[in-house]
Amino acid sequence: MSGPFAAAIRERALLAWAALEEARREEDVEGLIVAEGEWEDVVRLARAHGVQIGDDEAGPGEGTVR
Repeated sequence: MSGPFAAAIRERALLAWAALEEARREEDVEGLIVAEGEWEDVVRLARAHGVQIGDDEAGPGEGTVR
């Protein structure tokens, strides 16, 4: 999938991954729980619509989620 919808999913993935990395760096347990939930949600959304964003471990741009 391409276009604005796919771009929005990719942007959301980048933001979710950044929040996840920041929570890990800051050792913010509550922030980590929220960020993990957002990451898992965007991964499911990307898979459902065939948008490539990365993989569960490497993050956006590091692999592919199908």
